[in-house]
Amino acid sequence: MIDNNFSILLVLKDRPSYTFRYMKYMDLLNFPYKILIADGGENVEIQQVLENKDNFPNLNYDYIRYPYDNTLDDFHEKMSAVVKKISSSTVSVMDNDDFILMDGITKSLRVLEENPQYSSARGSIFGIDISNDVSGRLSVGQSMYTKFPDSIIADTAANRVIEQTNHFHGNWHNITRSNHIKASWEMINIAKPKNMRFTEQMTGYLNTLWGDGYRSDYPWLLHQQGQRIETNQGTLDSHYPEQEIWIKSDFWAEDFNKMTEVIGVAIAEYDNIPIEEAMNVFTKAYPLKLPSLKNLLQDRIKKASELGYNSNRINNLFEIVKKNKVKTIEQVSDIRPSNFSVEEELFVLSRFLLEME
Repeated sequence: MIDNNFSILLVLKDRPSYTFRYMKYMDLLNFPYKILIADGGENVEIQQVLENKDNFPNLNYDYIRYPYDNTLDDFHEKMSAVVKKISSSTVSVMDNDDFILMDGITKSLRVLEENPQYSSARGSIFGIDISNDVSGRLSVGQSMYTKFPDSIIADTAANRVIEQTNHFHGNWHNITRSNHIKASWEMINIAKPKNMRFTEQMTGYLNTLWGDGYRSDYPWLLHQQGQRIETNQGTLDSHYPEQEIWIKSDFWAEDFNKMTEVIGVAIAEYDNIPIEEAMNVFTKAYPLKLPSLKNLLQDRIKKASELGYNSNRINNLFEIVKKNKVKTIEQVSDIRPSNFSVEEELFVLSRFLLEME
C-alpha cells in the first residue's frame, strides 16, 4: 500500500544510464512512496523502458513525457505543470544521480509531523564517488553543508528571509510540504529567470519562507556529481560563473527584479504587509548574502530597481500564492518506520552498485 505522506518528483533530461540505475535500485528497495517522473529529455529508450511498468514491478510511479528542455523556460514550464500532479502531503525534488536514504526520509517526516511550523526538513547531504561512474565501488565523502548547520527559524516570513540570506543553503531537495512546492514552481514559471542560479536561489528562499526550515546532521541524501546536463547555452556549469562575474552579467538586473517580485509577493501574502515593504525587506537583506561583494550588490540592486517592476507579473504571482493556500499546513501522520538503518542501506547500495558491473 502506497504511503501518501511523501513522494519523489524525479526530474529527468536524458542520462539514461543514471535513470535506469535509479529505478532498478528503488525497485530493489520496494520503495514505499510514489515517484512522479517528469522527463524533459529526448532519449527514446528511457520512455520505452519507463512506460512499461512491468520493468519495475515493486514501484508505484507515474511517467510523464514533456516537450524537450531546450531552454530554461522549457524546464520551468515542465516543473510548473508536473507539480500540479503531486497528491502527497510532502515531496522532494530529486535528480537521477541522487540516492535519498530511507531512514533520512523517516526522520524528516517525523520533524514535519511533530512541528507544523516547519515548511521543509532535511538532514546531511554527502558527496559520493562511484568507481566506474554508474557502477562499481561506492565511496562516501564528507557532508556537503557544514557551514551554517542551524535551522532557519523566525517569527515572520520577512525575518526568515533575512535569516536565510545570512545563512544561505540551497534547499532544492528538501522534503517540503506540497502546497509550498506547488506555489514555488508556479511562481518561478511566471518569473521565468534566464539564469539557473536565480532559479535555485528562488527555491532556496521559498522553501524557508512559508515556514521554518529544519536542518540536521542525520544522514539523508547521497549526491553524485554525474554527467552535466546540456542546455542550448552549453552545460549547466555555464550558469554558475564566479559570483562577481555573475553579478556584473547583462541579464542580472532583470533577473534580480524578477526574484525580488517573487520573494516580495511571498512575504507580503504570508505576513500581510504591503508588497513595496516586502520587496524592500528582500533588497536590503540580499547584499548580506555575499559580504565581500556587498558594495557591488548594493550598487547593482539600486540600478536594477531603476528599471521598475512588472505590476501584471506581481498580480499573477499573488494569484498563485492565494490559490495554493500557503498558510495551510499539509498534514503528515502515521509515519511508517524505515526498513533499513543507514548502515544497512549503505551495504545494500554498495552491493547493488558492485553487482551492476
